[in-house]
Amino acid sequence: MTSAIYAGSFDPWSTGHDAVLKASLEVFSEIHVLVAVNPSKQGSLDPLTRARIIASAIDPCTNWWTLETPFHIGENVVVTTTPGLVVEYAGTHGIHHLVRGLRSTTDFESEFNLYFSNKTIDSRIQTWAVLCPPELLHCSSTYVRSVVGNPTAKKVGTTFAAQCAMLNQPVSFGRVFDFLAHSSKYRFEHEAADLDVGHLKMTLQGLFITLLRSQEKIAHWRKNESVLGLDQLMTSQNEVLQKAFELHEYPREVTASTWLLLARGISSKYSDLKEVKHSLHLLATLGGSLGRTRIPLFDVRFAEEIISRG
Repeated sequence: MTSAIYAGSFDPWSTGHDAVLKASLEVFSEIHVLVAVNPSKQGSLDPLTRARIIASAIDPCTNWWTLETPFHIGENVVVTTTPGLVVEYAGTHGIHHLVRGLRSTTDFESEFNLYFSNKTIDSRIQTWAVLCPPELLHCSSTYVRSVVGNPTAKKVGTTFAAQCAMLNQPVSFGRVFDFLAHSSKYRFEHEAADLDVGHLKMTLQGLFITLLRSQEKIAHWRKNESVLGLDQLMTSQNEVLQKAFELHEYPREVTASTWLLLARGISSKYSDLKEVKHSLHLLATLGGSLGRTRIPLFDVRFAEEIISRG
């Protein structure tokens, strides 16, 4: 097994970072994603929160927010933090390869200098550069921090859970949206629709910010989140999701159950079925309006069928 370290401040983890990780996994059998503390950067999130955001972005079905590092995700990703030098962590774990993402010539100059600094400390260290995809050149952590919470930003470049953490809002609220994006991954490959995965995420972003800006809805969520059963839903449906994704199928019932959970969470009365149905229709209306789509984000009637089953 050839391991490599992908280190950075990751404040927060972005879709650009995710692209570097996926490219690295095509070359190395194991990647340690290392949240390192950069003294020259004032972090907006503490290192442990950043690590949890990363783990949640890779595996949205697990509640990493209740666990401690290191996080072992599958067989080939480890997410953790270090207060020391990256090369010291590499030496401790017997790793000789570092992965770095490059977006510009400015990045190259800084990485070039860092390469020689690391070589001075440990001559065995090799650095491998991954070039950022053109469509993600703008997506730095700085960009994310500048647009998070902005109602006009359709592409924030990070997870919904990360946005909640940055805005000091319930992370569980963001996790539901991440799970919705995850479970809806293949929906529009099999339905005649005017949405694709990219449009889906933009529509979810609009709905997410609209609800997040409603103090009343978030107050309901804070009151209801302890009884929603979010983790039970995600844990119980994880295997179902994996099987569906292997076949590129859309897990209709899992997704409808997640929308129902979201509707319950923003309802003034969690167990009032009439109120929950009202919230379902509110979500459908807002989602369609914000997404400017001819089809709904989800099947309201099917979600109501789940309610009728108890």
